[in-house]
Amino acid sequence: MRLVPALLLLSLPWAAMAQPRMERAEVEELFVAAGFGVVNGQPRNRCAHAANPKVSFVDLNGDRQPEALFIDQGACYAPAGRYYAVATKQNGRWRQVLQGDGQVKALAERNPQGWLDLQDLSPGCPRLLRHDGQRYQPQTDCSGKSLAQAATPAAPAAPTAAATGGAGKPSAADEAAVFKAAGFKRKGKRWVTEGCDDPSSSSYGPGNVEAFKDLNGDGRPEAVLSEGGTFCYGNTGQGFWLLSQQAGGSWKLLTQSQGMPDFLATKGKDGFPDIQIGGPGFCFPVVRWNGKEYKTHRWEYEGKACKRPF
Repeated sequence: MRLVPALLLLSLPWAAMAQPRMERAEVEELFVAAGFGVVNGQPRNRCAHAANPKVSFVDLNGDRQPEALFIDQGACYAPAGRYYAVATKQNGRWRQVLQGDGQVKALAERNPQGWLDLQDLSPGCPRLLRHDGQRYQPQTDCSGKSLAQAATPAAPAAPTAAATGGAGKPSAADEAAVFKAAGFKRKGKRWVTEGCDDPSSSSYGPGNVEAFKDLNGDGRPEAVLSEGGTFCYGNTGQGFWLLSQQAGGSWKLLTQSQGMPDFLATKGKDGFPDIQIGGPGFCFPVVRWNGKEYKTHRWEYEGKACKRPF
């Protein structure tokens, strides 16, 4: 499988970067992150038809590392006729930060982390998009009016110094406790789950602390862990764990799933945010905390209800 550079409908103030060298497994991981299924090594669109997406590599956040910008065209994307996606490489794995139908262009403004603002040029509903630290979110509605719920979120209250080794970073003791509570084992300098560690595979990424902050406002931190690899996590290429620190200092596993978590503004019991679990396709489950577990609450795509794909 070969990535083909293309002139994207994305106005950028610099030329596209050179395509990074990738093994086949990483190429497939990148296609999956962009929202395509991969069957026998070939990308498939959301209609399960063979796809021929074009991709360019451009630095969108000023870190001198390329993001991958995809464009695919065809009747599957009616009425716009065009699909776009943006993926970035984080902790050795590709993950999606934006997808949609139509066209986008880059603006001159950046968020505090350096990500360029984007303009969604979808017919009838142009919107300002801004990176919120995890992915691009709409900042305006179709009329151009600001969305209060989409505004860049304020920094959460920092966990106590005893709970962290710095702002948003667990201490070594907390890191070990979190991974052990999630079922990981220490192998050298890496945290791995049994049977998923495959050093020979370029798609494998060991356990990583993706976030360490108070998600529900109770003054104690939550931890979001991830592990990557197609062997254990299929076409999504990633699994995640959400744990919460209890009053006595121990850690409780709230949920674990294959896929990429997107924490939403809507909430379940005890103030825990709903989680949209992303992966290949264009309709994703949203799970909600009911006081005992995270259960499927609804299905959404870009904030709108969608038909469950199976």
